[in-house]
Amino acid sequence: MQFFQTAWQAGMSVLYRLADAIIGNSDQMLVTAVLVIVLTGLIGGMIVRKLQQPLILGYILAGVIVGIFFKAGLGAAANAALESLANIGVALLLFAMGLEFSRKDLKPIQGIAVWGTLAQVVFTLVTATLIAWQVDRFTGWFPGWSARLLFGSAFVSTSTAVILKTLGGKGMASTLSARVMIGMSIVQDLTVVPLMLLATRLGNLSDGAWDAVAQLGIGGIGMAVILLVGKYLMPKLLKTAARQGVRELYLLAVLTIALGLGYFAEWTQLSFSFGAFLAGIALSESVYGKRALYELIPVRDLFAMLFFVSIGMMLDVTYLAENLLLVGGLVAATCLSRTVFLSGITWCAGYRNVIPVAMLFGMVPTSEMAFIVCRTALDGGLIGHQAYSLILCITVCSMILGPAADSLTSPVYALLQRTIWKNSKMQDIALPLPDLSGHVVIAGGEFIGRSIARLMKQWERPYVLVEPEYREFQKARQEGLQVVYGDLQQEVVMEAAGIARAQILLAVSSKLEENLAVIKAVRSLRDDLAIVTRADTQSDVNKLRPFRPYEIVQPKFEAALEMSRQALLSMKTPAVSVQNSLDEIRFAHYRQSGGEITPGTLADSLRAYIGLVELYWAVIPDYCPAAGKTLAESHLRRETGMSVVGVLRDGNFISNLQADFRLEAGDTVAAIGDSAAREKWEALLGTSAAETAAAAAQQAQQG
Repeated sequence: MQFFQTAWQAGMSVLYRLADAIIGNSDQMLVTAVLVIVLTGLIGGMIVRKLQQPLILGYILAGVIVGIFFKAGLGAAANAALESLANIGVALLLFAMGLEFSRKDLKPIQGIAVWGTLAQVVFTLVTATLIAWQVDRFTGWFPGWSARLLFGSAFVSTSTAVILKTLGGKGMASTLSARVMIGMSIVQDLTVVPLMLLATRLGNLSDGAWDAVAQLGIGGIGMAVILLVGKYLMPKLLKTAARQGVRELYLLAVLTIALGLGYFAEWTQLSFSFGAFLAGIALSESVYGKRALYELIPVRDLFAMLFFVSIGMMLDVTYLAENLLLVGGLVAATCLSRTVFLSGITWCAGYRNVIPVAMLFGMVPTSEMAFIVCRTALDGGLIGHQAYSLILCITVCSMILGPAADSLTSPVYALLQRTIWKNSKMQDIALPLPDLSGHVVIAGGEFIGRSIARLMKQWERPYVLVEPEYREFQKARQEGLQVVYGDLQQEVVMEAAGIARAQILLAVSSKLEENLAVIKAVRSLRDDLAIVTRADTQSDVNKLRPFRPYEIVQPKFEAALEMSRQALLSMKTPAVSVQNSLDEIRFAHYRQSGGEITPGTLADSLRAYIGLVELYWAVIPDYCPAAGKTLAESHLRRETGMSVVGVLRDGNFISNLQADFRLEAGDTVAAIGDSAAREKWEALLGTSAAETAAAAAQQAQQG
């Protein structure tokens, strides 16, 4: 043990000297610090992505490393500059998320978001204050009820930034549970500043209460101003910038809105980042909102990385090691005082399925507002450095644990569905369907899933679309599609979708993990069900093969073939040669990837040989010999070898033509045949290749 301790101390000494050599003797500390942060953030992000964890976890852990080895050598000026960059990062992150969320999204859940959250804030405030009282009995770190109330105020709110980044990384930012979580975290943040003011003025309760009420009024006015300015004035600024036709000017206009309204919010004693979030919500309803989001994404991601790294830098590893049990216990106690109550209140409010579970595991990270609270308490002399370090450690540790805790939501919910909630009914199912049998089940896929459902509806084939994303579910309902809201991994949803009686399952999500999870769940119930799914890489194909899918569609490969086909056809390459070549490539590729393509059925044959017969369009001019004659009289087939399959006349397409059908000048004729027959066709009709191409283009526009 002594040997390892000595080796550790020696290694740390070398690293400290290296850090001092890199930073301590540099005249460009901030530049060096940013370089170190970006490099460690890159390495940390790559590692956690390899482990299939959210990026923010890698960023925060990278920040911990930077804080251990480099923070002490940066100096006060560089640390202050990094803190400012981090504030900009979280503001841009929330502004961008506000652009993706609108007031229309939050309106349906405003009841639970407001009243349910206020009840939770009171419960958490009381619980955390009593926890601080008990900690003070053993440590003496929280003398007086002002310090204890400040401790409680620090933990009433959940980090909106961490929630948004975690959910966004999983593609779940538009789900109903995400909207409830975000709505609650917004209301939580609004309560922190008044509670902080009240706690700091507890010695004079009347003044403290009045200041808190006054702050609520000022904050309400500030919110109203931001929403009005963001809705009515800022779109005009973006319109002016857009007219210049220069992307840089448009990006600068977007940054001016986000940071300017954030600064105004801070001036009204709201938080800088919260003001930017409100600005994004106000601007989201503008026609310029999506363009603003597109332009902002690269800048947002860079600054957001700096924010999460700075969070990790705040962790005092030495203090954490010395007080590990205390910090661990308080992380659990403070987080559970929020999450357990939120889980219960959402259940009581009628929110079922995954939402209460998401509240329990997804609302773990403590808000960045806790940093403001503990700093205010320290500057006001209400707490000492020991208590300040304790609050910081609890907050940062909860942020580190947040993404990992959120990843427990799905497996825990699946376990509950298999055990405790096995016979419960899913309330969010909207399925006005008859009893289905021999139908198609479409699992997710958003736009792709809805497109398939529309096609099934057009062909009057039985189908059901299962959509786990609430926003996409609403879109499907508005289109009148037969849709279930839920996750097909759940037995109750499989029962509602009629998996036991289905003909085929189409697992069309763009995420391999979602398709795999659905296929595994369905295979546990139906071993004989035909399954069609998608895969982007050969590695994905290999993961899907053990579950014996009927077919694996590879969109990227098929897109490459189709784009190649269009390029070759535009270069006047014969269509028959193009199709033959691409078919050889397709069969070779799927054989190589382990596929079982046997074009023995009619559908397989059609897919393999479609395009081998070329279709030509031609307009019959007045001077054409065939004008005014029947098909039999025109001798088109005998003279050219082309077979007329249809005629477009007065906007109507006439097919199944008989020998006595009379052609008229101005008719657009469709015929099939090879390239040699086409030359005779053009010569007989007196129609040039250019005229034929023009007719085809006109027909395409009309059709």
